[in-house]
Amino acid sequence: MLWHELKWPDVAAVDKNLVVVVPLGSLEQHGRHLPLFVDSIQVSEIAQRVEAAMRGEVLLLPTLWLGSSDHHLDFPGTVSVRPSLYAAVIKDVVRSILRAGFVRIFLFNGHGGNTTPASQALTELALESDVADAASLALSSWWEIGRAALSPEKHGLSTASISHACEFETSMMLELRPDLVKQHAAVEDEPAIKSEWLSNGRVRHFHRFHRLTSSGSLGRPSAATAAKGKSMLDAVTVETIAFLREFAKWPLLNVMKK
Repeated sequence: MLWHELKWPDVAAVDKNLVVVVPLGSLEQHGRHLPLFVDSIQVSEIAQRVEAAMRGEVLLLPTLWLGSSDHHLDFPGTVSVRPSLYAAVIKDVVRSILRAGFVRIFLFNGHGGNTTPASQALTELALESDVADAASLALSSWWEIGRAALSPEKHGLSTASISHACEFETSMMLELRPDLVKQHAAVEDEPAIKSEWLSNGRVRHFHRFHRLTSSGSLGRPSAATAAKGKSMLDAVTVETIAFLREFAKWPLLNVMKK
């Protein structure tokens, strides 16, 4: 079901144990070859495929397209809210859903910059509100929930992992909106720092994005194909459906007896 197509009496009457899915996107630069709306297009497509396969099992909100992308503001076109404000927005969105009586909420993220403030928002909500603490609140990005299914060898990918405006994202956009892709304009910058500590995620390094790349893109977008994009989209959709069906059965946690 689509949340925004319901009337308020419909929302009042619907099963409050249904999982509510909130896609999180962004409007930010994606190199010289991809449009600003990449993250929102991608997460919206996956979420819509999931809803179509799970009709009656989930409630899907419209994608929250405005993300926390201040680290991309050195590139024109990026529209962002600072992390602290984004966290406040997420808290109010989730509060609204909880106020309507729902107890299972999944934030489905499509932009890496949203992860920290969204996590902060859910952490604070659980600490501040008994209603939120008693509910089941979850957060994951599509590349995290689909990590096992996105192994490069399964899709013919030449790069080891997703980065930004890379082979992964360019392939998905070639499948979804080839009219918006100018692959010939892609620039493949070498990483500013080559370190396994960074590439495998063992260390986080804080800076704005223009210090990583002058073009705004990373990875090997020239290796992207629509076939790779279709394969990844299909795989992530299957994984997301599998998670949501399990999430719907997770017990709501009671207060531990002392």
